[in-house]
Amino acid sequence: MSATLGMKNTTVKMFGGKANVPNNTMAKLMYYLHCAVTVIQYENSVLTDYQNYDDLSGEELLAVYELAKLLNPSLFINAGIFILDQRLLVDSDNQFYEITDETIGVHVNQEIVIGGRSVKVLKVMACNRLWLTRNYYGPIQEIDSIIRDYLNQKTTITTSGNFETEPITSPDYRSVPITMTCPYCKALITTKTEDRFQILACICCLIFWLFYCCFQICRNKNLLCCNTTHRCPNCGRYLGSYDAC
Repeated sequence: MSATLGMKNTTVKMFGGKANVPNNTMAKLMYYLHCAVTVIQYENSVLTDYQNYDDLSGEELLAVYELAKLLNPSLFINAGIFILDQRLLVDSDNQFYEITDETIGVHVNQEIVIGGRSVKVLKVMACNRLWLTRNYYGPIQEIDSIIRDYLNQKTTITTSGNFETEPITSPDYRSVPITMTCPYCKALITTKTEDRFQILACICCLIFWLFYCCFQICRNKNLLCCNTTHRCPNCGRYLGSYDAC
């Protein structure tokens, strides 16, 4: 959609349409980057392809985070490139404009310095606080927390755009559900257990049953040939396991 608006000494061309952004933290942040590089002369790479966020590698997902920190809203607002003016929004929370001769009540620099490099300003974008919260401040705050966990413990970044922290093992995991705080969703839970029958261990038990019983008692283990997996009933994440044998 495009339209040309006439104002005194100013010609404003409105362009762009509604975007269908996936309901995913990384996708929203990548959509913000897509909008940011639309208004400046900056490379529009796979890091801004928010529709295909699940195709990124772990390194690329980290690069999205770093680029988002670099292209933060304050940089654009202070330079007059992002305009927080509800009057300029038609039927969405953000709207792009191409402006010739003059700007709408604000000064837009011809160039802006980003990461020590001068880039040209091509367009401006009107938006509101809700749009910034939904697509930048909310996602970046969530990912900040994940990145801190990444630096403090081993974390796997999956191509689905999620960060999977390796399970925290504990000697307290038993063959029955336990009450604990989930390290992922932070909820107070009683773990959901799943037993896995060990065929080979059962055969050994039948052959060497006396030795096996003594061995299990000395190890403070139960006599069943079942390993138990513990998961969070709230978020479904794997927490740890109890090995009977």
